[in-house]
Amino acid sequence: MVKDASIPMKQSYTEPLDLNVVIDWLISQDHKVIRPFIPRMSYCESPPPSNLLKAAILDTETTGINLTTDKIIELGIVIVEYCPNTGQVYRVVETYNELEDPGIPIPAEATKVHGISDTMVKGKRILSSEIEKLIENVSLIIAHNAAFDRGFIEARFPFFKDKAWACSLVQIPWKNEGFGSASLEFLAYRFGFHFNGHRASTDCHALLEVLQSELPISKIKAFKTLIDQMAVPNLKLWALHAPFENKDLLKNRGYRWESERKTWYKTITDEYLPQETEWLKSAIYNNLKFQLRQETIDAYNRFSMRQGITEIVKY
Repeated sequence: MVKDASIPMKQSYTEPLDLNVVIDWLISQDHKVIRPFIPRMSYCESPPPSNLLKAAILDTETTGINLTTDKIIELGIVIVEYCPNTGQVYRVVETYNELEDPGIPIPAEATKVHGISDTMVKGKRILSSEIEKLIENVSLIIAHNAAFDRGFIEARFPFFKDKAWACSLVQIPWKNEGFGSASLEFLAYRFGFHFNGHRASTDCHALLEVLQSELPISKIKAFKTLIDQMAVPNLKLWALHAPFENKDLLKNRGYRWESERKTWYKTITDEYLPQETEWLKSAIYNNLKFQLRQETIDAYNRFSMRQGITEIVKY
């Protein structure tokens, strides 16, 4: 059998194979090399600017997904210093990870996901005073699915309600950047590393690594994109007393039905309000006067169960 000369081979069984040569060859053959993840404590050696802020990257593991009946059993937090103008993280200030006994059995299906058992959490407790001190000077909380984590966190630690939140799952346009999935494990793979997930602080450090990566199409740091998206306020509009026969028009426009209020609603950014009200006036309300219930959604109430500033506006 003739060997392919381009494949790196050992000259003898006693001669060690140069790993860098193998990696270079794999890359040259259009293979992707995935490195094991090692958390970093520093992300930039340049002198930091004077306007650094602190962010807390947060992750929870729970007994399940029901906010009413399920409990937090692990909390991981990674505190970082970052520049709000660039999204550059300079250093990791602190890493926190602790288990908590939920006072109820951990379902077997939950343990299969995160590997945490009743024995592991027995007698464990997350001290609220420690967490409150940890995030005292933090200006931003980041979670990779804040719609899940924020509810559990604020139910257990009410002082988180005073913090701005951002969600790296939905507030970075992963699909527009060419990603087929926004799961943390998949993003890590695309950015060239793998990690043992579903333990809180490990997931936080892995998310930080992703956020410090450059997005492939826009060429902007993921953290910078997240900061910019987080700062944009939204308006939630309820089309009050919209004629029933126009329901298909509303649905096709992106409105959703809220059964509690029996009203169609849609969330937009402020800049689209004039054209949205003009469309409602002509397409839904037949150029007659109408009213909208408008709720302002920002980083302080987004992904939470709390309402923003709400008013009835006549058009």
